[in-house]
Order: sequence, then C-alpha cells, then structure tokens
Amino acid sequence: MTTPTLAEAAARTWDAVVVGAGHNGLTAAAYLARAGQSVLVLERRGQLGGACTLEMPFADERFVMSPCAYLVGLLHPLVVEELGLRRRGYRVQPVDPHLWCPFEDDTALTLWDDSVRTAASVAEVAPGDVDGYLAYEALFGRLRRALRGDYSEVTDTWLGPSPARAELEERLGHDPELIEILFDTPIADVIERHVRDERLRTALHGQGIIGTFAGPRDPGTAAIHAMHSLGTLEGKPGAWGYVEGGMGRVSLALADAATETGAVILTDAPVAAILPGDTPGATGPAVVLGGGEVIRARAVLSNADPKRTLALCKAGGGDLPAGFDAFAGKVDGWRSESPVVKLNCALRRLPAFTAAARPGYDGPPPYRAMVTISTGTDATQAACEAARRGEAQPAWCELYFQTAYDDRVAPPGAHTMSVFAQYAPYTLAARGTPAGGARRTPAPTGGVPPTTAAKAATESWDERREQIADLVIAEIARFAPDVADCIVERQVLGPPDVEARIGLTGGHIFQGECLPDQMWDRRFGPVTPVPGLYLCGAGTHPGGSVIAANGRNAAMAVLAAIAPRP
Repeated sequence: MTTPTLAEAAARTWDAVVVGAGHNGLTAAAYLARAGQSVLVLERRGQLGGACTLEMPFADERFVMSPCAYLVGLLHPLVVEELGLRRRGYRVQPVDPHLWCPFEDDTALTLWDDSVRTAASVAEVAPGDVDGYLAYEALFGRLRRALRGDYSEVTDTWLGPSPARAELEERLGHDPELIEILFDTPIADVIERHVRDERLRTALHGQGIIGTFAGPRDPGTAAIHAMHSLGTLEGKPGAWGYVEGGMGRVSLALADAATETGAVILTDAPVAAILPGDTPGATGPAVVLGGGEVIRARAVLSNADPKRTLALCKAGGGDLPAGFDAFAGKVDGWRSESPVVKLNCALRRLPAFTAAARPGYDGPPPYRAMVTISTGTDATQAACEAARRGEAQPAWCELYFQTAYDDRVAPPGAHTMSVFAQYAPYTLAARGTPAGGARRTPAPTGGVPPTTAAKAATESWDERREQIADLVIAEIARFAPDVADCIVERQVLGPPDVEARIGLTGGHIFQGECLPDQMWDRRFGPVTPVPGLYLCGAGTHPGGSVIAANGRNAAMAVLAAIAPRP
C-alpha cells in the first residue's frame, strides 16, 4: 500500500486518528486496525517510539543507544502475544543478577532472580538480615499475585478501567501491610522494618524513587517499588531485561503490527490542535496539522501527555463541552516535572569497580546487573530536598550496560553505559542566589509553543548541562574511579531536553508522577469529556513505563463506543 501524503490523508475521514507514535499510540493503532478500523497515526518527529526509541548520537554510528527507556519489564504479556511481537523481532534478555550495589567499604551486594542465590549473597553482607530480606521480597510478590493474577482480562487490574480503592483493598485481602504499601508508606519505612544493615538499606531504597520527584522517606514511595515489581518477563515474576538491539525494537515491532493490518503511519506530521466532535457542521472530531490541514475521524486518540493534550484542545478554539472544566482542572494539577538526568555513554572499555576488583571477590561481573550507586538513604533524601530548591544533586544512580548481554549495540570491543540519575530538577535555581526556585509544571512543547519559563529552563540547562553530567560521573567514580577515562562520548539529557525532544511535559517519561495520588482510579482513563477524544498514553491507567496496556485499554474503549462498520 502506498503511503498517502498529508493532503491525501486529509481528503478522507478515518475511523481513528492517533496523535503520536509512542509505543502506546502504536499499540492502540494496532488493535484498532486489526479490528477492521481505518487508522492514521500522526507523529511530530521523523522517528517512531517516543521515549521508547533508538538513536545513534555519537560520531561512531555503531553505538546504538536507547536514549530514554532503557529496559523492559512491564510490557504486557497479552500485548506481546496478541500482536505477535516475537515474530516481528522482539527478543529480550532478562537481567540476572538484577541488582549489584557496591559500598564505601569496598563490599558489594548481589541480588539474583533465584531466592536461594540471593539469600546466600545477603548472608555474606548481613547474615542477620536474610529472613527479613526474604520477607520484604515476599511482600511485593504477594502484591503482584493479588493485583495481576494470570495477566488475563479477567484477573489483571491493569486491563480495562481501574478498580477503585475499595476493590483494590478487597483484592489484597484487606491486609493492612499490603494496603499501606500500595497507598501510603515511604519505601524507607518498609525496608527499615525488614532489614537492619545500612548497606542493605542503601541498596534497596532506590527502587522506590525511580523517575519520581520524591525521596525515599516521602509518603507513597513504597508504591513506586510495587509498581515496578508487578510485571512478568519471559515467565520470570518481577524481572527486567534488555531488548535485543535496543528498546526502540519494541516500538518498531508494534508499528509493524499496526501497518500489517492496514494502519497508516505518517512522520514529520505535527498536530497543532484537536477539534471536538460536536463542532458545528462536523461529523466527528478532527485534528489540525501544523500546515493547516484538517483531518477528520470518528475518534481521536492522543498519545501525548495530559497537559499537552489539553493545550491542543484549547488551541482548537471554540466552545468546549460540559465537564471540560473539571478535566482541565485535573490536568492543571497533574504533577509531571521530572527529577531525572539521563547520561548515555559510548565506552572504549568497561569501568573497573573497586568492590569487584578486591582480592577474594567471587561475585558476578557488575555489568551483568543493574548497578546501583548510592551512599545511603539519607543522602538520597537530602538530594531530593536540594532538587526541590532548584539544586542538581545526582546522588543516586542506576547504571545499565546493555553490551554485557547484547554486543550488537556497540563496535567490537566497545561498550555502552546508560545512567539514570536523580535528582536534577527541570528548573535550576540561579547561580549565587538563595536556592528557592519554586517547583513548577512546565508548558508542553511540540505543536504548542513553549512558554517563556520553559525557554528559560532550557537556556539554564544549556549553561550547566555538562557540569551536572560531571556531578553524575563523580558519583559513579566513588566506586569506579576510572569511569571518566572509559568514556569516548556522552549524551546528556536533562528534563528540558527530554521535553523538547520527545514532547513530554516536564521531561517526565511516565507522563506524570506514579505516586499513589496519581495512580489507579486517580490516574486518567481513556475516555475524556471531549466528544470523540481519548487518551492512550502513559498518563492513563495503569501508569508509566513501557507497558502497552494503556494503548490496548484505549483501543478497547474506542471499539466499545464506535458502532461497527457496515
């Protein structure tokens, strides 16, 4: 089938138009197309995948980086099977051991997928904490079994509309410990109830803050670890892994599933406005492109984040429906400022970790694990508080070495290192002034011009980006002193960079915080008060990460609402 031009696409009415070719938008398009709907996907950029994509950012293009999303662990097994992603090239290598953490005394902790090996590893560091650690892990296993079941439409709370709190508490057997983890407790409290050794606490607390502008002692952070523990990868509960060739292969497989059944994907096609379905004279909703073309459909699905979607609706002008003010109020209060700086590196060789080089070390090569860099729970909390004042203090990092599993993403003998570091705020406090920069939620970009404040934040990062990256490297060098010498080139992405590149408000790759007050039925559902407009991105239930259930949920809502074609 010949790909239509924008003018040709505008000359017809589609069953569904998807705004944005992120992985959830592509998922929704694939489900709608396989149901016989005519589907058009419009992508602002020249590449697919949104935050789940591939780049070759370095002089040697044999280095292939996953710039924003690094690993897969929550991709829904039902989506993988129903859309045939494996036959489309999706392959994954589970990371095992799943965590390796060096300490300042040159010891290290290794956590494996196998509980027996993990118990032995914990015993080497803190023999008195083995039972407590195993009980801690068992808690999150109980949550997974209660909330996800067998990952089917019947048992999985991530599919379809979100359950309300009462139903979730019933699913948890009214167990007060599980309920507080899901809704209230700081991750530090849960850990400290189970283990006493400070090294174990140092290794574990970061799993409750990933991508979150909250510290380990802040309420609700236990739910962050819970969310990231709820998946199953290749039959392994709670596992994470590297997609062969990089994370963008997930998006490419989804795009293939969509186009095979007739969906059309157009890149370099920015959407400037969304028009509601009750516009006078309209037969359904429509999108207005940057060049002025109007494309009509029976349904519009926005893979953009809630704030950007709201801005696109307002850009359409005209009267908006009853109920829109409440929707707009929720969007306005939606927290989506990222605290993450991403550092993607081309390496000439792997760094040498002091803990792994000490005499008598018989553990695994650190690079086979996700490597946690931290000097303690309180240091991480202090870094979060500093970021709230506008100071960049990347005191906690997680490192990923994809080449330890997949040598296709680097030249022979070379390696890649991706760093997920916190905390580095979107809005940096001015140099030499009291660090009192108020936190703010930036305006969306792409289709809608950035605000003056968003431009100022970008300019501030332009001045200090490399300095902040040096702070990240310095934290890693505490445990791998030669790391800077290993780096050939690096790509530094602060929150304004992610916002400008991907179009995610505040640079938040989860399209908004995943703390309890923005999860479950408090997150957005696919249906909006704007006639014919649906949300399908990570701002919807079940939340952020590469999940694809969001896109599937939106497609099912559209199919339920649109009358079958004759």
